[in-house]
This record gives sequence, C-alpha cells and structure tokens, in this order.
Amino acid sequence: MNIVDRPDIANNTHAAVLIGAGLTSYFLNENRPKTALIPPVAGGSLLLLSSGIKAGNRNVAHAAVSVTTLLSIMTGVLFSKAVAPSQEAKLKFNPKVRQRRAGVFGLMTLTGLAAAGIYVAGFIQKRKQQQQVPQQAGSQV
Repeated sequence: MNIVDRPDIANNTHAAVLIGAGLTSYFLNENRPKTALIPPVAGGSLLLLSSGIKAGNRNVAHAAVSVTTLLSIMTGVLFSKAVAPSQEAKLKFNPKVRQRRAGVFGLMTLTGLAAAGIYVAGFIQKRKQQQQVPQQAGSQV
C-alpha cells in the first residue's frame, strides 16, 4: 500500500498535529490567545472530513485540500516571522517564546504541506488511472 492511496491517513495526521500544536500554544501562553484555537478547530474540521476522504468523495477531498492549503500558507507566514522576527517582534517575544513559536508553526506548516502533497499526488494518480482504462478498453477491440 502506498500513502497516496490513503489520503485519509495524511489528513488525520495533519489534523492531530493542528489540534496538538494549537492547544499547546494556547495553554503555554499565559494570555490564552483565542487565535491559538484556530488550528484545533481546523484540525477538528479535517477529522470530520476524513470519512468522506476515505470514501473517495471529491467534494470533501477538495474542501480538505483547500483548508489544508490555506492553513499551511498562514502557518508558513507565521513560521517565517518567528524565524526572522522584526524588531518589534524581538521586543515583544523573548527568544524562548520565538523558538517555541517557530517550532509549532514549522511543524504545522510541514505536516500541512506534506498532506497537501499527498492529496495532489492522489488526484494525479486517480486521473492517470482513469485515462488508462479507456485506452486499455480501446486496444482490446
């Protein structure tokens, strides 16, 4: 079995990372920022979409790809800001907090890009299989 054949596994893994990383960020920050709850909510949404992805529902798969891609872009931007902070961010966050933020955002970005890559590879594989079926049927005539 190839991971491309099971995009639901990539979806569940990414969802678990979003939930874990978001809740970690929320509870480690004494201010309890509401924005830290965005990844867990998105991760929960992705978990709800998992059965539709496994069943091969195209609309559900496209929704999962959209949510995953959007979050990957958002967390990627936040990761880059944590790695190369502005002067204002350097004053706002101490080095330990910036390092934690970089780790959390980096992990969410990495798993998001991996999941999106697996989704897209699966779409391509299915398209190629669909194109081969008519060609094989035509050559047998």
